[in-house]
Amino acid sequence: MSKWIGYAVSVNCGEPLGCYQGTILEADGTTITLTKAFRNGFPYPKSQVTLNAADIKDLKIIEEAKSKSAEQTHSTVAVKNNRKGSRATVCENLQANPSHSGNQQSVNVSNKTAPSRCPVQAPTRSKPIDIQGSRNNKNNHSGSFGNAGSTPKGRGGGPFHEKARRRNEACFGDAADPALDDDFDFEGNLALFDKQALWREMGSAARPDVVRAADEAARFRHDENVLGAAPAPRDIRLPDELRGPVVFSADDGRRVPAAAPALRRALWAGLRRAGLLPAAHTLLARAAADVALRLAGGGRRLEARNAHQAPVAVVLAGAHRAGAGGAEAARVLAAHGVRAHVLLAPGAAAAPALRAELAALALAGVPAHEAAATLPPPDVVLLALHDPLEPREAPAEALAWVRGARAAVVAVEPPAAGWDGVCARASLLAGLPAALPPALGRVYLANVAPPAALFRELGVSYRPPFGASSVLALD
Repeated sequence: MSKWIGYAVSVNCGEPLGCYQGTILEADGTTITLTKAFRNGFPYPKSQVTLNAADIKDLKIIEEAKSKSAEQTHSTVAVKNNRKGSRATVCENLQANPSHSGNQQSVNVSNKTAPSRCPVQAPTRSKPIDIQGSRNNKNNHSGSFGNAGSTPKGRGGGPFHEKARRRNEACFGDAADPALDDDFDFEGNLALFDKQALWREMGSAARPDVVRAADEAARFRHDENVLGAAPAPRDIRLPDELRGPVVFSADDGRRVPAAAPALRRALWAGLRRAGLLPAAHTLLARAAADVALRLAGGGRRLEARNAHQAPVAVVLAGAHRAGAGGAEAARVLAAHGVRAHVLLAPGAAAAPALRAELAALALAGVPAHEAAATLPPPDVVLLALHDPLEPREAPAEALAWVRGARAAVVAVEPPAAGWDGVCARASLLAGLPAALPPALGRVYLANVAPPAALFRELGVSYRPPFGASSVLALD
């Protein structure tokens, strides 16, 4: 069978395979492989097609091998503008030109015989067929697939457009449609596109070298200074005898030294002498409410469309002025939509410092409890059980309830040693930070607006480190 390799043949396989034309690439006793194949007059979408001998009903040779047909270099089949309908195939055009038919040589591969679906009368010795367009068309490529001028635009383009449409269908037919239907891999193509390199090329194409080098040396955001930043000054300087063992740092790099317990008590005493103690506790309560809202997920939990998941906050208030500040923080939380509750320490209900604040809680609808058993499960707990000016023992029942509560704990002005067995997520201190044990969590510094004269009286060089915020997180 190898002697037939290189021959152009027409193979009729009947229904449903159809009629194939092409050049024999491989042939054995059972299969035949064609290349540059046409199926039913239309180009085959693949480069090769393999046919089984059992499926072949008729086989005709339409071109000999190149070694036997060197004397003829080219042949042309003219396609006439016949009235074959809207789809004139190559097979039909060959039938319409009997003048180009030559001697035929038939080889029966199978005993099965059936009438050919596409009987082709083709020249025996011919090269690949060229389809000639009209002589009047000066553009020899007007019928090429993909040419913008090959297919008429609009409806009813006249005889010329009808001729161009039939020529495109005769040349390409439906075989080109599967290639157009393939899904385009947008993600894979985008991964091959280097956007950064393109931006660098576009940015450096029309700029002088000096400007380009300056831009690459330093790039600033809209909120950055063009001038070089000066070294950060030390905002707070403490006397050596009043300095604590720790130096805290803020997120922006500011250094804040810890103060000794004696200096912090002197600061609170100075606020009381100046008559600023109630105002300082009010600012501390506002800062405690802010930290509690942050730990309770206030941005998500206090949304207007999420009213059914409002967080629950419990404030443990001692029988002193710091306890009254804790009750004031509960009222601020209730004003934000938090379900706030207050647990009063023994004797706090009759304390003069809490009398006015308890009346305000009743007006705000915040319940005050005297027993921990009546409290709901909280999301956040505020501990206002220690007063730097009136240190007292914290109630054991309240501390036992805090140890069992599965909530974020915020300690407001805690003692330097903390409470036994109580762990907190955050500790809030006023004015100056203190060195606290790790069990009391991260240290937050609240701005209670102490006067500058008070710091000068205490021998402290103080520059407010808060910036635009009222609470400063320290590490």
